Amino acid sequence: MRWPKWFRRSVEKTTRTRPFDEDALPEPVAPTLEQSVEEGMLLAEYATRMSVKNHIVVDTIQYGNSYDPALHAMEAAAMLRELASEQGIAAGRIEEELEAAENLGGDAEHPHDYRKVDVDNLRLRRDAAIELARQLRAKADSDDELTALVERGRKDAWDEVGRAIEAGLDAFSGAEALKADYEREKPARLKLLIWRDLARLEDERTGY
Repeated sequence: MRWPKWFRRSVEKTTRTRPFDEDALPEPVAPTLEQSVEEGMLLAEYATRMSVKNHIVVDTIQYGNSYDPALHAMEAAAMLRELASEQGIAAGRIEEELEAAENLGGDAEHPHDYRKVDVDNLRLRRDAAIELARQLRAKADSDDELTALVERGRKDAWDEVGRAIEAGLDAFSGAEALKADYEREKPARLKLLIWRDLARLEDERTGY
C-alpha cells in the first residue's frame, strides 16, 4: 500500500530538524579570580596529599622506619614550595604573553597565538598564578596546615595498605572465597593478620 503524497509531505515536515546554530548557545560565564584560585588550591592540596601518602608508605613499609610526622611535614612543605615556584614561573610567562597580546589584533593562528581578545583571560590567569603562589607558600610556612596535610596523608596511606592487605587475604584464601560466610569472617582474619604477623615482624626488627 502506498501512502498519499500529502501524507508523506506532512510526515517529512514534522520530522525535519533545525540545523545546529552555534551562535544560539549562551555565552560561557568567565570564572572569577576567587574561583580560579580555589580550584588551583584544591588541585595543589590533592597533589601534596598524594605525595605525602607515597612518602609515608615508602618510608614506613618499604624502609621499615617508624612513623615520624615531622619528617612527612617536611615533605609536604617541600611539595607546596615546589608548586608555588611553578606558579611563579607560570605568572612570569603569562605576563610576557600578555604584553605581546595587548598590541595584536586579528584572529589567532594557533591555540597559543594570543591577541587583544585574550587579554582579560591572560590577566586572570596571571593574577591567579600570583595568588596561588602566595597562598601555597603561606601554607608551607604554617605548622597547623602541614600537620593537617600529613594527617590526611597518613589516613590515605593506611587505607591503601589496608586494601592491599585485604587483596592479599582474598588471594591467599582461594577456595575459602566460595564459602557462604567468607565476607563475614574476613574482618576477623584481617585482625588476626595484624595481631599475629605484623607483631612478629615488629619483634624480628626490634629484637624484643
